Amino acid sequence: MKTRWKEWSDNGIPIPLLGLAAALLVVATVVGMMTYRNWELSDRNDDLTATLADMRRKEADCTAAIKAGTDFLLASNNFDYRKPEEWTQKMAALTSGPVHDYFADSKVADANTQLITAGKLQKSATVADAACAVQTESAVRVTAQIDEKTQNFQTPDPVQTTSAVWVQVSKVDGAWKTTDSGRGDQALSSESIINPSTSAATTVPDQPR
Repeated sequence: MKTRWKEWSDNGIPIPLLGLAAALLVVATVVGMMTYRNWELSDRNDDLTATLADMRRKEADCTAAIKAGTDFLLASNNFDYRKPEEWTQKMAALTSGPVHDYFADSKVADANTQLITAGKLQKSATVADAACAVQTESAVRVTAQIDEKTQNFQTPDPVQTTSAVWVQVSKVDGAWKTTDSGRGDQALSSESIINPSTSAATTVPDQPR
């Protein structure tokens, strides 16, 4: 009785080579599957690495934006009529765009200096609960709460108030600068930060009060 192994042998096909070919086919299949699996895992690892890098960048940007926003809030809400020039100089240094242009204007600086001096304005404030509310690659909306004490020649005893505020900061030449600010629920309703490149800040900064 002939078997297929006998037939292959009679036809000149060595039986050991058939076994070797079958074994090589199995090995090739396994290697192919392992190669695909390794490629898939490598691709996933690359995606994970990119995601982690993006998360770290956003976290670093948020931290820097909070510091820039807090510095602006402290500068804008702390001044003394005995040295009014310091206030205007700080405001110009911490801002960019139209807000910077406003405070860098010498006529505006002189007017604010006269206003602070004539009214004997003094103000001190602390900032709390600063957080990144909205964030893009180049801009961050920071929200916070400030506790203020204000006094002037009409009200020599400090009046204390608490306000919800927001600051929009943008990265300018590698540094975070304030480009807009405001008070109240504008921090949640304004959408200007979503497309900062086409929505220039137009808010006229508050005069000292």
